[in-house]
Amino acid sequence: MSTVDGVTRAAATVAVAGLVGASALMAPMAARAAESCLVVQAETGSYGKSKLRWLDVGSGTTSRVTEPGYRLNALGYSATRDLVFGVAEGLSRGAHAVTIDRAGKTRDLGPITRAGNRLPLWSPVAGVTAGAIGGDSWYLLRNGTLYTVDLTPGERYLRVIRTVFLRPITLAHDVNDFAYHNGLLYGVSTTWRGKGAVITIDPETGKVREAEDARFPPADVYGSVVLGRDGALYATANRIGGRSVIYRLDRSGQVTVVLSGPPLAGSDAAGCLTAPEPEPPKPEPPKPTPTPTPSPTSKPPSPSPSPSPSLSPSPSPSPSPSPSPSPSSSPPPSSPSSSPAPTSAPQAMPQPPVSPPRPSRSAAPRERKEVAAKVDAHARTKEKRRWGLTALVLILGGGAAAGAVRRAR
Repeated sequence: MSTVDGVTRAAATVAVAGLVGASALMAPMAARAAESCLVVQAETGSYGKSKLRWLDVGSGTTSRVTEPGYRLNALGYSATRDLVFGVAEGLSRGAHAVTIDRAGKTRDLGPITRAGNRLPLWSPVAGVTAGAIGGDSWYLLRNGTLYTVDLTPGERYLRVIRTVFLRPITLAHDVNDFAYHNGLLYGVSTTWRGKGAVITIDPETGKVREAEDARFPPADVYGSVVLGRDGALYATANRIGGRSVIYRLDRSGQVTVVLSGPPLAGSDAAGCLTAPEPEPPKPEPPKPTPTPTPSPTSKPPSPSPSPSPSLSPSPSPSPSPSPSPSPSSSPPPSSPSSSPAPTSAPQAMPQPPVSPPRPSRSAAPRERKEVAAKVDAHARTKEKRRWGLTALVLILGGGAAAGAVRRAR
């Protein structure tokens, strides 16, 4: 090994030691437990379409599984948007960008093309195998070529703005996924030279380095790689011993099995998803206090004793009718509801019965007409009786006179 190679290997060891060793950069992550790392993993079987598994890689438990309806790869999680971006294959004009929200709903954003293309040409990132997001940059890898896709809203949104060739290719060729942290991409190399070694990629220069003491068991493909908050690296071997296995490589370099399942034709993962902030409790609106409606005959409760509810306040005495007619109409008798409530009424005094008022000129016109009509009818009846009696006297007198004349003859 030459001096240059020795310096390169030493630098790579120091870089990867920051991931699996006692690094100050990863020290804040060590306080969090591995169980809190929720990832979205795209698993592709022999039928060609992917299903999305919402998996806690710390405990190996699955919360739910959704099916987007197409093949997904190169997933990356954007913490600022709280969305997972992925590359969908088998659609028009090559690779499409797809977003996945927490509810599992996918949204097709259209083909990923190069910046400056006026027409949506064939996507240059078709067939990518690895993906990760750092800030507003989405890094995609295919056959040793690293593409940077801009996620900044604007004209270059979802456009390839940089292409970098990785070196040495003997380490970068079979990297099928990586995770982003502090400006570097962390993946697993399965080439004849890597054999499950953890490698770092500088996206600006394309330089690939490996760590001697950070290694997963040899496998054909490690399709999913996720960096936990505790500094551990989780990687999914698509096929090893006839099974798919999720391994955990902790900061001390120890490898443990998290979960195993059926073999996979392809896999990719993004995470850890940040825990959603709980919504602050909404203050309950104050309950309206019912306000008593004041009634004319009742007063608000007071320390002084109130009148008994069975005794109603005595009405005001009605004015007696005037013997002589008055030109102004007299007011109607006051009702108990319109009279003011007495300040103190220990006992209600009985009132003498009030005789109905005689008709007078102060009565209403309609009442006066009814009284006049009654008087007129009575007078006509008496007049008829007098004329009838007079006629009877005349008839009887005439008959008597006629008899006297006959006797005189």
